[in-house]
Amino acid sequence: MSDFHTIHPEEKPTDGAPVSSTDPVPSETASPKETHPATSEAIPPSYRWTYADQAAHEKAITAKRNRRGILTFSIVLSGIFLISLGLLIGVLAMGSGGGGSGGSILRPGINDPADQQEAVAGVEQAKRSVVIIEVRTESGGGTGTGIIMTSDGYIATNHHVIENGTSVKVTFYDGSTASAEIIGSSPMDDLAVIKVNLTNLPAATFAHSDECYQGQTVYAIGSPAGAEFGWTTTRGIISYVNREVKIYDDDGNLQKKLRLLQTDANVNPGNSGGPLINTDGEVVGVVSMKLADGYEGMGFAIPSDGAVEILEAIMEKGHANDINSSLSHKRPMLGITGVYITADVYYLPNETGVKAIPENELDQYDKSELIHSDVSGIYVMGFADGMDAATKMTPGDIITAAQGEELTSIQQLSAIINEYYAGDTVTLTVYRNGTYVPVDIVLSAQPD
Repeated sequence: MSDFHTIHPEEKPTDGAPVSSTDPVPSETASPKETHPATSEAIPPSYRWTYADQAAHEKAITAKRNRRGILTFSIVLSGIFLISLGLLIGVLAMGSGGGGSGGSILRPGINDPADQQEAVAGVEQAKRSVVIIEVRTESGGGTGTGIIMTSDGYIATNHHVIENGTSVKVTFYDGSTASAEIIGSSPMDDLAVIKVNLTNLPAATFAHSDECYQGQTVYAIGSPAGAEFGWTTTRGIISYVNREVKIYDDDGNLQKKLRLLQTDANVNPGNSGGPLINTDGEVVGVVSMKLADGYEGMGFAIPSDGAVEILEAIMEKGHANDINSSLSHKRPMLGITGVYITADVYYLPNETGVKAIPENELDQYDKSELIHSDVSGIYVMGFADGMDAATKMTPGDIITAAQGEELTSIQQLSAIINEYYAGDTVTLTVYRNGTYVPVDIVLSAQPD
């Protein structure tokens, strides 16, 4: 089992900062009551009286004046009382009421008490379809979360939750447990299916993720920090729809791109494979990863529409290799072997690429065996099998630009290509026999 997927900010796009909202589930946690400044309404000096003063002046004022003073004083006191009562009722309305031990608070997104109660009911219903997954591997093990897909025992989770698993244990919401077998997975999409030999299980309801919108209230249910925190529920919003996230290997090479739902509902290790649900308790995504390195409120879930297609294929065949996934995209390939050369410099090909030959050593070499050009660019040395580039280019071509951008290194060409997807077409500027030629190349997918 591999660790909870985290992605690092220096490797990720940072445009489109999400809206923040990390309120917990209403039924579980209450926010501190709002405090109001003390209200003090001054009583006019003419009415700051005592019984002694009243006795001293009793003979000097008329009965009519006395009645008017008493009436005015009563009105002032009544006004203060009503204002205080109104503030007290307002504080109580915001800080109390609703179900659960912590009270219910009306927050932006669900302002109607009836809607709030429906959301709480949806969360409670969804929890019954969530399981804790404990995986053992040869090197140890770990904990993740799963979603019951069918009443006869198929459970969805992440590929990285069950990767290299030798045994799998499932714990249900009622506390019962069962062993599970791994049916299969799709590493590219980070999805997997396991199965328990049970029936009449409470299957989750999946909604259409293409109906999700930025700012929509969602809840994440999972087992952060292990099984003892199972069915922890956090509340947030969808911060961004269809966010592209790039996954890199340990050497910093791009492996794939994913299209995910971004949420600020708190997710942590152990949430992997758990549901992201809407206020009706329907699954809109499968939690997969979060942004690491001290960032909070940056979680990501695999959209339900694409996930269901992959999961059903795994249920049927044990894999999803023949599915043209809308979720993940393998690293695109140009499919050439080449090296960057500088104009008017001679190079000697070798096993690792080429070696620049100093001008004062040229007489030691047969120039017909050296590489030389009067322009700088990427010298094409060969092609991978089955690549479109192999049908449109020849060894010895020099790529001077890609998509109109002049090239100064082979790493720059790789960066440009990685902005596109397998199947996209890019235009290269090729220097061939003293002439610049535009060449359109269809990108291929990096093989597994």
